[in-house]
Amino acid sequence: MKSFYSIIRYVNNSVTNENLAIGIIMISGSRIFYRFSKEKIALASKLNNSNSKLLEYALDNIRFGLDKDLENSKYLYETEHNYNLDFLNKISIYSNNFLQFDKPKGIDMNFDDHSFNNFFAKFIDIASKTRHENKEDKSFVRKVNTNFITPLKNIIDTNYKVKKGTLPKLFFDYTLDGIGVNGVLYSVKSVDINSDKSIESLRKDISDLESLNLRLDRFGEERDIKADTNEHYLVVDPYVGDKHSHKDYMIY
Repeated sequence: MKSFYSIIRYVNNSVTNENLAIGIIMISGSRIFYRFSKEKIALASKLNNSNSKLLEYALDNIRFGLDKDLENSKYLYETEHNYNLDFLNKISIYSNNFLQFDKPKGIDMNFDDHSFNNFFAKFIDIASKTRHENKEDKSFVRKVNTNFITPLKNIIDTNYKVKKGTLPKLFFDYTLDGIGVNGVLYSVKSVDINSDKSIESLRKDISDLESLNLRLDRFGEERDIKADTNEHYLVVDPYVGDKHSHKDYMIY
């Protein structure tokens, strides 16, 4: 079944059309859904405080109108999608200089309350994204801090930034979780392969690490430290996602 949705945007600058997606209206079958992001609305008010009261007033009117439609409007019980689409097309014409509705788009999926909330969280609500990302990032970072950085903080250099130019032909800065020398060179780098980083970004992290370690080996050889005795470690968790690009690449 095809559903239709329209994104509600706060336009911060009408000249450049800078805007912030603050809500969504969706029609799926005989049901209508809508939701606004409190965090996005608060951010919009900060961007232009002079419009904050007008924005709240406009949103209250939209909520009132939609709630009335939920109770009384005949389109909620129409089975013809063209009529539902016509409804979204009509409201997409609405604009008051700082609030706009996108022209409706279709998606081949039937929505209920749960799937609509997931859709909203993924594409509109920055708060849920931030909570999800922070949960993943903090979990991995916490393990590295607890099991490596804290116990070795006064033994080796931890969270150490190797600045470009400090090693021959090193053209980028790179932060290692740990680096030390005790007859041999040791380097440790953690990479969260379960984060939301793109595969290109993860590849660059690992490629830069390999390049850095090669230069560290050469640096050590100039000081009579044999390269084949050095210990370089890449720390990762097992990959638990479902992206084929990540699965094929993550062989560590």
